Amino acid sequence: MFAETAVAPALSAIAPARHWARDRLTEAGVRNGSLDTAILLVSELVTNAVAHARPPVTLRVHVDEERTRVEVVDGAQQRMPIVLDPPPTALGGRGVMFVDRLATRWGTSRQSGSKAVWFELRHDQSTTD
Repeated sequence: MFAETAVAPALSAIAPARHWARDRLTEAGVRNGSLDTAILLVSELVTNAVAHARPPVTLRVHVDEERTRVEVVDGAQQRMPIVLDPPPTALGGRGVMFVDRLATRWGTSRQSGSKAVWFELRHDQSTTD
């Protein structure tokens, strides 16, 4: 299964993007902990894109037998994400750290005039149909 949607460049677009991703992943058979982890990481990537990048923002999900891959493309080719380790009192700065720690793999790629930030979660028999 492959699907993509445009995301408005506003913080108010985060919840609708998260709901869209949950619907697509559920339709593809992603379940239980893998679904919850994927939605948390979708929220982090979309938040970073709409808060720190430039439009257009596109959310893509791809599910096959082995893995779930999510990609967020935005127009800020020069602003690559970095893993931070903020102090416990910091109000933010943990999004990429969550992706780094919870995803099976993650990375970035530059595309023509844009960048993509992606993560993958490998499936196991208890999380998919």
